[in-house]
Amino acid sequence: MESMKSAAVNLVRRTASVLCTATAIGGMLALTVGLEGQATKLNAKPLPHAGASSTWDRPTKDFGAADSENPREALPPSLWSSRRSDYRDDAKQKKEDEEKQAKLAKEKSEKAKQDQINAINQYKQSGIDANNKAVGLARQGRWQEAVGQAELAVKIDPANEEFRKNLSAARCECGKQRMAKGDVTGAAHMFRKALAARSDNAMAGNMLSAAIKKMGLDPALGDNRIGLGDQLQAAGDKESAYIEYQIAYQVEPNARTYTKMGDINVIFQQYPTALSWYKNAITKDPDYGPAHRGLGYLYIMAKDFPNAVSELRKAVIINPADAGAGQSLVEIWRKQVSAQPSLAENHLGLGAALQLTGDFDGAESEYAQVEQFDRQNAKLAPARNSLARARKHREAEKHKEAAETFFNQGLKGEALSEMTQALMIEPNSSRYNFQMGEYLEAAGNYNAALQAYQKSVIIDPKNEEGARRMRDLMSRGPARPNQQQQSPVQQNQGNQGQSLAPQHSATAPAKNMFEGTPQGLTRPDAPAFTGAFRTHDDPQGRPVNQFADKREVINTAENNSSRKPPVQAANSDANNPVLKQAADLEIKGDFAAAATLLKQALDANLQSPEVHHRLGLTLVNLGQTSEALSELRIASALDPANKTFADDLARVLRIHQRSLTSGSGSGEGQ
Repeated sequence: MESMKSAAVNLVRRTASVLCTATAIGGMLALTVGLEGQATKLNAKPLPHAGASSTWDRPTKDFGAADSENPREALPPSLWSSRRSDYRDDAKQKKEDEEKQAKLAKEKSEKAKQDQINAINQYKQSGIDANNKAVGLARQGRWQEAVGQAELAVKIDPANEEFRKNLSAARCECGKQRMAKGDVTGAAHMFRKALAARSDNAMAGNMLSAAIKKMGLDPALGDNRIGLGDQLQAAGDKESAYIEYQIAYQVEPNARTYTKMGDINVIFQQYPTALSWYKNAITKDPDYGPAHRGLGYLYIMAKDFPNAVSELRKAVIINPADAGAGQSLVEIWRKQVSAQPSLAENHLGLGAALQLTGDFDGAESEYAQVEQFDRQNAKLAPARNSLARARKHREAEKHKEAAETFFNQGLKGEALSEMTQALMIEPNSSRYNFQMGEYLEAAGNYNAALQAYQKSVIIDPKNEEGARRMRDLMSRGPARPNQQQQSPVQQNQGNQGQSLAPQHSATAPAKNMFEGTPQGLTRPDAPAFTGAFRTHDDPQGRPVNQFADKREVINTAENNSSRKPPVQAANSDANNPVLKQAADLEIKGDFAAAATLLKQALDANLQSPEVHHRLGLTLVNLGQTSEALSELRIASALDPANKTFADDLARVLRIHQRSLTSGSGSGEGQ
């Protein structure tokens, strides 16, 4: 019995395991067992299936689509609001938001633009109102108030020419009122402001000149206008300073006024305009140091250091006391050395800059650095030689300055002693020789003074003052017959510390230059004079046809015609074989060889006026008028009484001036 029950239970379990895996679509799962009493009857309708009924064969239909037969039913609001949005809804919403924001931004921008236009129109209208008020106040004679309203109008609309014209007129009238009250300084200030508003206000310009005259200054002198401009600039009135510099430039367009215009344009940060002014100043005078300094500063601002170094070096060479240029030059090279400390060229540059600024010990230290980095540097030896000369020049300058101090104190002997020491260090200094001539002339030693002036002119043919002093001495009375010719250094060696007695009375009557030669005033190398001047026509003096021959050469150059050799007389240059050889070469048309020959002759004897004169004329025929002028000046200085030399010099000067005029171009620049 127990075994039967166990078998029945196992059968039930296996049957249930099989039936649990069976399912039916839309129905319920029924378990059947072998026991009749435990079975459950299913009363549900069978699921549709193929062949069961006609409804199974109906075509499939999209119940989600809406059509005329089966319209889509909208979801209830309660279900729609709680529906979760998908990506399409998010994109649509984002696009709507962007369009809305763009529309709002556009409306805001248009409104802001319109508000700005309205504000500008309102602002301009306020300028018009201020100008109208200024005109009304001017009609009432209330010029000070009119100036205030006119300034407001110009501030509102600076480009309005009518406003500026009214402001200039109001300031001019206000200046007249101050002038009438005796306030010359205030009047000048208003006239400058009137010109600043309108530079073409002629009335303001004339009244400003009148005010400056009342100050005791000549308004037509550029230096006076520059001085006023400097004062105004120092006081912070840059606009008025600009007016004075501009008038100074118009009165005297020289290197100084050009440079001042450059300086004031730098202050106004008009750098390209300032650059043009500085370059024009250097064109006017290449030796004007402040122009080179200003140009160097501009190059530093542009970080163009090679050009800055070049210009600053020129400024310091021209004026060693220019501390600003010197410090800037040294600073540039110090930065170069810091950037590349092992580069010998940087130490050479810094050494040269320190030498130019007077720091000789610093320069020597830098040259030692060059030797350490590049012992074989070819520039090292010349640099050290230059430094040695600079040390000597400083020593000479000390003696020269001491001489000036003694001379100003009336100690002529001590002055001559110090000047002699300076000449012993630099005997070929034209400036030192000229200064020695001045001291000797003041001491009454006219013969030695004449020699000093003569040497000064030979060294520097452009020394016009030295030539003039020579002519003045030649026109004075004779010296003592027994006066011995000595150089300035020789004469002072036996008189150091003593006052030199005059060689002859300073009030000696002047002699006519055709009466005879003052004894003791001839050149040391000149032949003995017979006692009377010879004209160029005197056969016992210069050749008869020499003057005419030279004139033909000059006329050839003046007429710019083809060159042809001068026609020489048979006895021309017979007393000087060098001049005869030069004449032969010129006859053959070989002026270059003639010039070379004459230069070689001058190397042997620099004090031959005839050779200098002939070389000058030869250079004219070669077209080298600048060099010719130097030679002719020396000849005239060596023989001031020679009318031929003076006439030829004047004639070549005219040729040179014509050549400069013809090649000067269309203008001077700004």
